[in-house]
Amino acid sequence: MRLIQIVLLTLFLVGLYIVALVWPGAMNGPMSYMEVNGPVAAEQLSVFWYTVVVSAFLMLVVGGVFLYAIFRFRAKPGQDFKVPEQTHGSAKLEVALIVASCLLLLVIAIPNAKALFYVNEVPAERKAEAIKVIAIGHQWWWEFQYPDLGITTANELHIPVGRPVDLEIKSVDVLHSFWVPRLAGKMDAVPGQINRMWMQADKVGSYQGHCTEYCGDSHANMRFLVMAEEAEGFDKWVANEKKDGAKPSAVEEVNGQRVFMKGCNSCHTIKGSGAMGVAGPELSHFGSRTSLGAGIFVNNDENLINWIKYPKKMKPGNLMNLEQVNMVVNDKDVRDLVAYLKSLK
Repeated sequence: MRLIQIVLLTLFLVGLYIVALVWPGAMNGPMSYMEVNGPVAAEQLSVFWYTVVVSAFLMLVVGGVFLYAIFRFRAKPGQDFKVPEQTHGSAKLEVALIVASCLLLLVIAIPNAKALFYVNEVPAERKAEAIKVIAIGHQWWWEFQYPDLGITTANELHIPVGRPVDLEIKSVDVLHSFWVPRLAGKMDAVPGQINRMWMQADKVGSYQGHCTEYCGDSHANMRFLVMAEEAEGFDKWVANEKKDGAKPSAVEEVNGQRVFMKGCNSCHTIKGSGAMGVAGPELSHFGSRTSLGAGIFVNNDENLINWIKYPKKMKPGNLMNLEQVNMVVNDKDVRDLVAYLKSLK
């Protein structure tokens, strides 16, 4: 009976291991690391499965020997218990086991080390075509700078399909971690340090990213999107991003800009408007973004009104606070401010 319990427990643990293996990625969900769309993610997935296979082989071998010992040397009913002859080690056996363990470690370590070097830097033959991006972690949003293009944006990273993206990853406050599971693995953003990696999207689409290093109240809400576009669409986006923010035309937009310049400008930049704040996201083309609050809300009028009126309810720990910049606004001012921000396309 006890033997049956041991076998059932072993089967349960193996099943639990398999579930734990596939569940975090949900296999084909938006944050899945099992369904990849780029060479870096593909390399990492292949190393992952290689490590799993080697580990499973070792588990089966060790577990098989363990189960064999249980069956082969178990006490028989009615058998007198006798202590077997005791030995005190074998130098040859110990050295052999150490050597075998080191060889098995190398079998796993070499492919993993190779993948680490591959992920760290764009291959030499493709550096000339790479897009350089500096990803900067803030509490709790992402800033994306394109130094060669003179562009700064936030929370939505646009890239051309089929071209490598050379990433420098840093932080201005606390530890963060950059992760787009379908395109590349995780890389920490460390204050005072620059970490590097690269990624590439092979298919057009919107890929979800997330901070994966606990960084405070809204760590779970520190998301972002990677928008992979064909070359023509990316070039149009770049040309538009280089322009100044749209000038207000309608009456409500003009009043909205006036409200913005009463305090919002101390934290946000809108090119061409005189607003040059750097504490918060760059907003020159905010109206063209699909998301709000670092990827947690759809960018529509209702969410934007609530974001302005109740920032800490919308996102715990939100550093945005109108009172700190002595802004007093009524409902009409908020609606006009929303109209102005939505016009920035």
